[in-house]
Amino acid sequence: MSKPDPLQAALAAAVHQLHAADEVWKLALEASGDGVWDWYIQAGVELYSAGFLQIYGYSPDDLEANPAIIDSLTHPDDREQMSRDRQAHFDGLTPVYSNEHRVRCKDGSWKWVQTRGMVIARDEQGRPLRMVGTHTDITERKRVEALTWRQANYDALTDLPNRRLLAERLGNEMKKVRREGRHLALLALDLDRFKEVNDRLGHDAGDELLRQAARRIANCIREVDMVARLGGDEFIVLLADLQGEPSSVERVANALVNSLAQPFALADSQQTVSVSVGIALFPADADDAQHLFKRADQALYAAKHAGRNGYRFAGRAVHEAAQARSRLGAELRLALERQEFCLHFQPVLPADGGACTQAEVLLRWRHPVLGLLGPGSFLALAESSGLICEIGAWVLQDAAAQLKAWRRELQPELSLAVNLSGTQLREWGCSVTDWAARLLRLGVPGSGLVLDLREAQLRDPQIRGLMQLPALRAAGIGLALDDFGAGDSMLHSLRHPGLSQLKFSRELLADLRPGSREADWLAALVQLAGTCGLNTVAKGVETAVQARMLISLGVGALQGHHLAPAIPASEFRAWLDRHKNQLPPGAAPG
Repeated sequence: MSKPDPLQAALAAAVHQLHAADEVWKLALEASGDGVWDWYIQAGVELYSAGFLQIYGYSPDDLEANPAIIDSLTHPDDREQMSRDRQAHFDGLTPVYSNEHRVRCKDGSWKWVQTRGMVIARDEQGRPLRMVGTHTDITERKRVEALTWRQANYDALTDLPNRRLLAERLGNEMKKVRREGRHLALLALDLDRFKEVNDRLGHDAGDELLRQAARRIANCIREVDMVARLGGDEFIVLLADLQGEPSSVERVANALVNSLAQPFALADSQQTVSVSVGIALFPADADDAQHLFKRADQALYAAKHAGRNGYRFAGRAVHEAAQARSRLGAELRLALERQEFCLHFQPVLPADGGACTQAEVLLRWRHPVLGLLGPGSFLALAESSGLICEIGAWVLQDAAAQLKAWRRELQPELSLAVNLSGTQLREWGCSVTDWAARLLRLGVPGSGLVLDLREAQLRDPQIRGLMQLPALRAAGIGLALDDFGAGDSMLHSLRHPGLSQLKFSRELLADLRPGSREADWLAALVQLAGTCGLNTVAKGVETAVQARMLISLGVGALQGHHLAPAIPASEFRAWLDRHKNQLPPGAAPG
């Protein structure tokens, strides 16, 4: 029998002592309430102590000894930072691995933990071989921290951000404005006659009014904006990332005034207050936060002095422009009643020499002082004031009455192209069969109507779904993609299943010359539209040269002042009668 090798015996004893030492420090960590993990990195094995599993409610049979398992239980929002912190320690950039993240428990809840660890063995190339560490349950600490932060940054009554959080957000937005060259607006709101309601009905009713007002204000702004309560009945609205004219701010201000003017249900009674709003723009009215607040407060005081229940801009020029638009908006409300609207019709001439079978309907306003106004002067006001659907319904009814007579007496195949707002299209989206039937009641089949849609409208999910409804196609109503090429047009828009026409914008024709790149582009678009089964129309044709080129490129129909201007119904009737058989420009007589 051979004698034991003293070296092997010593090595075995050393290994036993190491394992014993492992158990001692693991036991010490467990005693502190932490869960212990032991990761053999190259082998892809991770061992968890009983205390570790107990934190999350798992038993030893629930989790494999695989590091990917516990990583998969980490909250998705926390994984990227956890991975970065771990890799920093692997690379020797941090002496200890430390990270806070959430882990999903067996019952589906989440617990916050702080994990600490250290690589205790590396190979000859410095790659980590073994890493040990702990999980400490910090859920309660995180809950207290979140509660403390919310109490410091949110109003307890309305649950809106308070002055502190508003100041932080405003500072960040102002830096963004300076960097990107955009604008923001600060709206100071004060409820008119709030004190009267509060004194008459008591503080509980007053608090409820403030809570309801807070919800109404929040419903008037976008998700990217902010509403804060400063105290009492004072609120601040921050409109961020403004790119256009102050008219976008006016729409919000009008919405706030209209919403807060509606009765509040308080203490078994209906109570009415109103709101005064002061508006300051950055950087136009002030170059820092302190002066921006001051300018908004000055505008608020001016709004109250002017009679309350309204808004005022800090900048005089901007305010005067807003006042002019406001007066125009008030007159717009009377325009329907006074029958000041009228329709003009612009013929669409086919390139094949056939008779005119389509015209575009164009809305005009015969303003008693300003004269004949195009839609660009008032449609935005109609949209913001809620009149757009009523005006659109009138357009449809009046156009249908004209079409009925023209089809019967002059051109049985005539159709009218109508532009409808996104608001009206969404309203109609619930009742395709209803408004198809409405056309029939007006004496016009669906084939007499073409809806002109812009690409932005097609990107609206609700409108896009409406345009795909079989009932729409069954009614015979045509769909045209209007003003293609006026902005960032996308070719995939041509694939929309409901489209029958593609209308090129005047911007696409502006630089059209023989042999030009624009001519090549347009020819390619005409060919692509043909493969999609779309008829093509070129709008804004202003010269005979343009007309001849467009016909040579294969465009199916032309529309523009050079061919025929937009004219009132009485003149269009006479034009249609005179031009029943007229060939379009560039076509040879038969």
